[in-house]
This record gives sequence, C-alpha cells and structure tokens, in this order.
Amino acid sequence: MGATVTGTGTSTFGRALGLLGDSWTLLILQRAFLGVRRFADWRRTLQISDSVLADRLRALTAAGLLETRPYRDGRVRLEYRLTPCGRDLWAFFVAIWSWERAWVPRTGPLPDLMHGGCGRSTDVVFTCGACREPVTASDASITRRPGLTVATALPPRQHPRRTRSALPSDPLSSFRGSLEILGDRWSTVVLAAAMLGVRSFGAFQRELEVSPDVLSDRLRRFVEHDVLASGEGGYRLTDKGRATFPILTCLLGWGDRWLVDDDCAPALTVVHRGCGAGLDAVLACRECGEAVDRRAVWFDVAAYV
Repeated sequence: MGATVTGTGTSTFGRALGLLGDSWTLLILQRAFLGVRRFADWRRTLQISDSVLADRLRALTAAGLLETRPYRDGRVRLEYRLTPCGRDLWAFFVAIWSWERAWVPRTGPLPDLMHGGCGRSTDVVFTCGACREPVTASDASITRRPGLTVATALPPRQHPRRTRSALPSDPLSSFRGSLEILGDRWSTVVLAAAMLGVRSFGAFQRELEVSPDVLSDRLRRFVEHDVLASGEGGYRLTDKGRATFPILTCLLGWGDRWLVDDDCAPALTVVHRGCGAGLDAVLACRECGEAVDRRAVWFDVAAYV
C-alpha cells in the first residue's frame, strides 16, 4: 500500500469495488468460505436462480477468485474452490461479520467466531501491523492519487442491479446491514467517497458521476440506516458509518495485493497517525490479543446447518 503511481485508469480499490460490490457475489463467496463448492449446494442454500448463479460463478472464475475442478456424480461435473486470491478475502469477511455483530440489530445471533489459539469465542480488533496498536477511522489518514475521482477509478458495471427483496433470509445469509452498504455498486462507492471526506450532494455527484435520483436514493438509505447523518454541512459518517473503516481497508489491502496490472494501480494510501507507518492491517483476537490468520479462526456454524 502507498506505492507511488503515475497515469490514470482504474485503481486497484476501484476494481475491487467493481468485483465485490454485488450482493449475490458476496453471498456466494461467504458460502465458499463455509465449504460450499457445488452449483446445486449454492442454489439450495441461497435460493438463487440458475442464471444468476451461473453468471456470478463465471465472473468469479474469470477474475481468479474461484477455480474449477472436475468431480464425478454419475457424470463429470465441475466444483468451484477458492483460489489463493479468493482465500485472501477472509479478513474482509471477518470484518463484515464483526461490524454486523456490533452495529446491526437482528432477530437472531450471528455464528460465533472461534480462535484456535486460545480456544475461545471471540471478536477481532483491527490493528496496525507496524506498531500493533488498535486503529479506527479517526486514527488514520487517507490520501489518493492526484486527480483521481471515485468514478474514474471504477471499471464498467459487471452485473445488473439486484432487487433487494430477492435475497435469502436464513441466518447464515442475513448480512442485511452489510448488504445495504456493500451489496450494490453505488452504495459501496458512496460509502468509499464519504470515507474520503466527500460531504455535499454536489461533491458526491462530481466524484461518482451518478444520476441525482440514484444518489438521492443511496444517501437517503444511508441516513435511514444511521450510516450517514445529514445537516447544514452536508452528509457526515456516523459512528456506525466510521466503524466500516476496517471493512473498506481490508478490501483496499486485498486489491493492492492481487489486482495490480499495467492498467490498474494502487491509488489510495492509508497511514496510521499513531506511528506514521502505512497501514498494513492485522486482525487480532480480542480475547488473547494474538494476531490471527485465516487458518486460526473459523465460524461455528454447526447450529445453523
């Protein structure tokens, strides 16, 4: 993170938003982390149409997040497994779970996150990899490539906008708070722009190059969900909105690690003010303080399947 880049074009963060700013894509990847590999199992657990599922699996495979392997079930079929690139999204999904658990009212509990290091149910603390101190949005500064707007950083839309009423309602798929802010392209970029300090309606329009009707809808929804507050100075992130900082930072780091090519470069730099280092985020177990990786934590889903 924090590389010096020249030229224009899609940024790694913009490409990450383009790949993952879709409700069905997020739910398919979430289930892949829970062990789903076969078309029929995604269709059954998500209650998703064949055409939508096939489209998302095709896009995720083309993007290098999933790979196919043959298996035999009467005849040879394909199953889908997370690639190293896909598996590296684990921190992003743990950050989503942690935000949901802390900020989104729900009718039932989310699965517990278990840490193998201490053997306890835990939550995660978002820390600076350099000094290992906890980091919030208030502790960090974000700068971007000169002249880059959120709109110019984005690739073309991949999928048609989903209808929110079509999503599954079982406990494992009920990230409804997160899907309101990450589950479609414009919601995600509005949140990213707000995190970059955009405040007024006009500034959002210039940054996003979005129609006034679409922007009004997303801003209204964010105010209703207490992610943004409106006032004389425009729109400002609430405590709930600022608490999405780990989600966006994990996504930024993932994009910078995996999506760089000749046409796509890092464009955002996040610095931890406390120690002055570029923020290389580390998730730590809240119970024992130990840094955790993908193999050390898992969701206890036995009661939900």
